Amino acid sequence: MNIQINRRDLRALKAAPDKRLEDCRFGPCRKGKLPKPLDKLSGERIQATPLYEVSDTLRAVFVWKTAEGKEQRQLYGWLFQYTARGLLPLARLDYHPSHKNLHVLLNCEQGRDLTNRGLPGCKEFALKELDLDPDDASDRRRFVAIFCERFNIHLGKSGLL
Repeated sequence: MNIQINRRDLRALKAAPDKRLEDCRFGPCRKGKLPKPLDKLSGERIQATPLYEVSDTLRAVFVWKTAEGKEQRQLYGWLFQYTARGLLPLARLDYHPSHKNLHVLLNCEQGRDLTNRGLPGCKEFALKELDLDPDDASDRRRFVAIFCERFNIHLGKSGLL
């Protein structure tokens, strides 16, 4: 059984109100703590957030990889849809200072079952050139803010101006 999403459904998910991410905290990444395909990530150079519920059907997780040089550092943001079969990866926002800079991969109209997998072969879009240092906490917050902006997710506690 293939689970796929079309542009209209993806647009509707993005436009849906009441998506919110109140807080984003990175911590040690342990094997098996994140959903597939991130479940194998671990190591002292990798930090991750818990799986955040941003709406009834959407979940988000962020990963930060440190390295000696800025060029090897990376940031990732994943958006998943909760389905009866498990979590379906919808989109991945990546930041690689060494190549591609900020780009997004979308699981849209691919005809592949990517449940419990990464987004290999999905449509990729370059967004804009940024100068972020994944090791800088304010730059990680900026990355999370860009992710939330791209997917129409309110950032911060509700009721605050």
